[in-house]
Amino acid sequence: MAAAADSLSKLMKVKHIVVVMMENRSFDQMLGYLKHAGMADVCGLEGDEVNYDEADTPYKVFEWGPDQTSFHPPQDLTGKVLDPCHSKECVGKQLEHDNGGFVKNFLDTRTDQHGNPTSIPDEYRGLPMGFYTNKHLPVYDYLARRYCVCDHWHASVPGDTWPNRLYALAGREGEPVTQKRGFLHDLVTRLGFVPGVSKLGNVPIYEVEAFTRQLSANQWRWYSHDPATLRGADERYRDFRDLNRENFAYFDRKKMSVLTEVLEGAAVELHDGFLDDAAKGQLREVSWIDPNFIDLKILDPNSNDDHPPSDIHAGQALILELYDALVNSPGWQDTLLVLVYDEHGGFFDHVHPPDVPFEGDGAPYKTLGVRVPALIIGPRVKKTVHHQLIEHTSLIATILRRFAPDPDAAIQQMPIRVRQAPHLGGLLEPEPRAEATDRNQLNSDINGLRDQLDKWRAAARQERRAKDGQVSADTDGGAGQTQHLHDWQEQFLGFALAMRDAGLPPGQP
Repeated sequence: MAAAADSLSKLMKVKHIVVVMMENRSFDQMLGYLKHAGMADVCGLEGDEVNYDEADTPYKVFEWGPDQTSFHPPQDLTGKVLDPCHSKECVGKQLEHDNGGFVKNFLDTRTDQHGNPTSIPDEYRGLPMGFYTNKHLPVYDYLARRYCVCDHWHASVPGDTWPNRLYALAGREGEPVTQKRGFLHDLVTRLGFVPGVSKLGNVPIYEVEAFTRQLSANQWRWYSHDPATLRGADERYRDFRDLNRENFAYFDRKKMSVLTEVLEGAAVELHDGFLDDAAKGQLREVSWIDPNFIDLKILDPNSNDDHPPSDIHAGQALILELYDALVNSPGWQDTLLVLVYDEHGGFFDHVHPPDVPFEGDGAPYKTLGVRVPALIIGPRVKKTVHHQLIEHTSLIATILRRFAPDPDAAIQQMPIRVRQAPHLGGLLEPEPRAEATDRNQLNSDINGLRDQLDKWRAAARQERRAKDGQVSADTDGGAGQTQHLHDWQEQFLGFALAMRDAGLPPGQP
């Protein structure tokens, strides 16, 4: 009881909670290397983990080469062929034989650009077993060694993106309500330059009650690069007679994706984005950030959500920009940043998901999802490795316990998982750590990391120019590889188009 009161008292000193939820990577793939890189306490990779294919050929875990931060298949295949399946059915297969089915499921579910079963080159057959290190993830490596690594944060369900994001927003899953496509979809399809749009089906949109309903309007803001995922989850925020305009903003109002420009036409006056709010000390108590899901840059892609085949260096750049903005904001001392992934994306993890620990949950899942990367960041955060079980509904429990006008009543309004989920107060110190508030040192660190990422961008563009013989437009985005849309991007593009069709005005995320 005393420990619970102490954890809550530390949580109550936090003035800002910022959440960024990335896409489709497992813990072992992104942070498993830490166990043998000076952080032996991390439940990571030993190096001898193995999966087998149908012919009992072994595929051990392996480290990707320093330039293998994205996957670009042979010319006659699409980027999707190197995006492992992560549907509920596929996850079930991957977890068979004590997490021994990742490679076999990957090989069994490969299709070409026409949807026909296909084989893939030998060099990619063991793809789900590959992992990254500090050479690929300098920003994560830096943050992991200075703040808190959660090595038992599991996805809420053993499934794909939307179910897990719904649990993170509302504490439960919901049935999709299909939204038929309208004239904007037809327009973009006729334009013909967006790969995959012509194959979009009806758009999955949901009707769950998000945690934001339990907060006052002036307590939170949702930042995105296109229409916010919250609009796709909760119908309250799709009522275009009452748009809650002040609750939605772009992450960076100075950057608009090609999709946004096409749908909105001429430039429009936008209110401040996340970077502006942070710099001015105007962040609300709760900030939720959607990364850029859709890669529509013809020469310089800028999707930065880490969903394959997006280059993970683009994700590193996003997180560094976010961290930089918070470190230099007036409220940094009392800010809590949660960086977590929605689900594992079909990539290997050696820890079998535990049984669902919530009594009376009622969900049709026996276990939680696969472990995902999770870092808790901020001056008040302990420098530690946290081994206790967490899943996405702890985000809601933490936010409502800290900021809801009546926390007990608000949490009682949420589904049973939220009512039973632990908050993150136990990961906090009573006071900010001195080394985490030294802005001179922090900015020196940030500049060093930025130099690493700038060198990567320059090298990637140089390599592309050598191959293509052309110069790209200058962007802050990825490595300059044309990509086809994967399933999540197709769904999200359809959602974005549906929001515009339904009346979401230009300039409004």
